[in-house]
Amino acid sequence: MVELEGSAAPGVWRRRLLRVLAALGVVAIVIGLAAPFLIGRLGGYSERRAVDSPGALSDAARALVARVYDGIDTAQLVDYHTHLGGRGIGTDCWVNPRMLSWWHPTDYVRFKVYLSAAGIEDETADDRVFVDKLLELVDSLPHPGRHFLLAFDHRYDALGRRDLARSEFYVPNEYAAEVVRAHPATFLPCISIHPYRADAVAELERFAQRGVKLVKWLPNAMGIDPLSELCDPFYAKLAEHDIALLTHAGEEQAVEADEDQELGNPLRLRRALDAGVRVIVAHCASSGTGQDLDQPGAERTNFELFLRLMDEPRYEGLVFGEISTVTQINRFPMALAGLLERTDLHGRLVNGTDYPLPAINVLYQTGALADAGFLDPDEREVLNELYQYNPLLFDLALKRTVHAPGSGQRFAPEVFEGKPGLGY
Repeated sequence: MVELEGSAAPGVWRRRLLRVLAALGVVAIVIGLAAPFLIGRLGGYSERRAVDSPGALSDAARALVARVYDGIDTAQLVDYHTHLGGRGIGTDCWVNPRMLSWWHPTDYVRFKVYLSAAGIEDETADDRVFVDKLLELVDSLPHPGRHFLLAFDHRYDALGRRDLARSEFYVPNEYAAEVVRAHPATFLPCISIHPYRADAVAELERFAQRGVKLVKWLPNAMGIDPLSELCDPFYAKLAEHDIALLTHAGEEQAVEADEDQELGNPLRLRRALDAGVRVIVAHCASSGTGQDLDQPGAERTNFELFLRLMDEPRYEGLVFGEISTVTQINRFPMALAGLLERTDLHGRLVNGTDYPLPAINVLYQTGALADAGFLDPDEREVLNELYQYNPLLFDLALKRTVHAPGSGQRFAPEVFEGKPGLGY
């Protein structure tokens, strides 16, 4: 065989290919071995022992926990944002196949972290294990409170066609309702209906007749434009039955939504508010930027736009803010100080955990909060202990402990209680 100048013999190429494949194999093995450890560290579940050792808290931790509930009517303690999940094992839940494949490594690892945070160690187990693990955490709280359990609808296009390829997960309304029926002292129902569905109004009416008072949207991920006239019949039905809308606002970071981040612009919620719908703005729009619809061409932080809604007199009694995730490392620099200082708004703020996110270790950095002046060093140490004990208790204790740098202002107790007209 005649070789071209500068080329390698076939045998050389084969040896090079084999070396590359061997190296890739080693990398795959290392990743495979390391992934469970890394995912466990990110999710943090493996270190929690709330159920196994209920008496393990230090004196300092017990003292902080006692202070957490000061001033709160514990009979009115509510979490407006608790996720329900499942893969479709024993239920009609669904997860996009890309979340289950290493061919989509970012989605795959993200889903694994969610499973770890929710305490799911056996991925072949019935979906109801998710509920069992959540109940373990709730039952170990000094005051369990009530938790709105969230369904989650598919994405639909403007013609009302379901878009499975761009849906990330699905939790049926009936499944959420079933879990609530089984645990009525702990959970409250929050359904999810995409307003572009042909049967959206009929489905809402059906659940309204069953007493449901809260609907969940995530516009960025579900492809919902809250400013679209397609939503008008749905808004009218919400207002007719006095059903509140819990809707994400701001940039979406937990679910794939890069193409539609502007749908999380808080000002796009004016159409619902003008229709008389009570709207709970999840996370107080504490991430990202949006177009200033009042000043075309300008851009503002979504948190600024949220505050503008809250400050408009015509929306008082209609628009509320929900504070889940505002203490996360990726959100607190934008919004936390402003929310703490705006005591005039505390009566219109509600609490949510966005469970299982509080169990994702990497999202909560008490050291960064202390460095920024929101926590004292001794508070940070005790909160870290509570995180290892129960992330739901940690989430509540963190929000009750953070204080505005300089003024020391904290969230008022009423933030953590249910509000009339918001489903409770």
